[in-house]
Amino acid sequence: MTKLPIMSVSGIRGIVGESIDSLFISRIAYIQTKRSNGGKVVVGRDTRISGEELMNAAFRGIRAAGGIPVDAGIAPTPTTCVCTNAVEASTGIILTASHNPGMYNGYKMVHRSGRLFRGYECEEIYEAFRSSEYASDDKILNSSDSPTERIDASKIHISKILKHINIETIKSANIKIAVDSINGAGGAVFPDLLEKLGVKWIGVHNKLNGDFVHNPEPRPEHLGDLCKLLKETPDLWGGFVFDPDADRLATMGENGEEISEEMTLVFALENLLQRTKSDIVTNLSTSMLIDDVARKYGVNVIRSKIGEANVVEEMEKYDCQFGGEGNGGVIFPKIASARDGLGAMALILELMASTGKKLTQHASMWPRYSIVKDKIPCDGKDPAQIINRLNTVFASENKNNLDGLKIIRDYGWVHLRASNTEPIIRCYAEAKTWQQARELADLVLKEVEK
Repeated sequence: MTKLPIMSVSGIRGIVGESIDSLFISRIAYIQTKRSNGGKVVVGRDTRISGEELMNAAFRGIRAAGGIPVDAGIAPTPTTCVCTNAVEASTGIILTASHNPGMYNGYKMVHRSGRLFRGYECEEIYEAFRSSEYASDDKILNSSDSPTERIDASKIHISKILKHINIETIKSANIKIAVDSINGAGGAVFPDLLEKLGVKWIGVHNKLNGDFVHNPEPRPEHLGDLCKLLKETPDLWGGFVFDPDADRLATMGENGEEISEEMTLVFALENLLQRTKSDIVTNLSTSMLIDDVARKYGVNVIRSKIGEANVVEEMEKYDCQFGGEGNGGVIFPKIASARDGLGAMALILELMASTGKKLTQHASMWPRYSIVKDKIPCDGKDPAQIINRLNTVFASENKNNLDGLKIIRDYGWVHLRASNTEPIIRCYAEAKTWQQARELADLVLKEVEK
């Protein structure tokens, strides 16, 4: 490899053959297994072409460390998390680069409880790697690349979802939807889940071949094929879209109407808060819509740093039953202590079934804020230095510096921070009108360009 991948609280991301290869994966798997005291290690992957090779590499690293590799096969991130806890494994590994393009792959680490590793736990593994605390290349390469056992990961995850959903309510509603899983790991679970819920479906891009035919981020502007299908097919209740590892879910109106991915968490909370009152944890970049939901149900919103591990940590700290991120990530720990697109789909289907309302009707019940999501390449630049300078420039503003720089005004906000997964700076802005959101984003972007 010519350089190391990005290693952060969100796991490891890199371009295969450039910053991630089989030996790197074996070494990280060896360290993680050793530090988890061996035992069973569940390994799941998304559908990327490089996935099988890197999974075999993980098996070698686990075996070299004296662990027992358990093959979950092609499995969404939340599925692997659920299975790690269900089979009483010592830890879990997910080979995925989530929403990154197909040339990327990555590595996420799962705690025995089923949550992802927290920031400090990730850093311990990274520091051990930097200190070369792994076996010799000969020991790794001479270890078997086959698993000790295989599990039906989909069955385990679906069983957990069904325990917390009113199946009969959904079955009686006679729902039909459209689905786009971008030929990713969601396709290994959602068909069986929908069958058990009595939901009919049609779809686009639902093979398990890793052919990411559109931008993997599940945003309306990337979903032309699903939009066309919805417009051409009568009597659908809406569209559902996964990212490649199905930890994120977006929705689309039954006639192809755009629905922001920020609405996924709103829909899920609308269902959950009717059952149980609980404060909500979400991150600094999530929409003001969550504050609207909280006001409706008389609960509080707690904001965390970006990264689902940070959200889960705050949920545990404040004993919150519900949380998530505005990128389409819903966290409902009774099902999974991670962002869970499959669980979110079931919760939204239950909401629609219980109300008899389709997705556009539910979306129309909430304010329509405008949100701008920009990214700036920062190769060769220090994001921390840029953000520190902007703190001085905007010294008089109402700010939050928990994670980067967030400027808050009475009509909206803008948040600038270094990405956890790509060599970019992310700039999100939200306001009551598109012009206000664009002006807030441009306010800081012009300073970044300097």
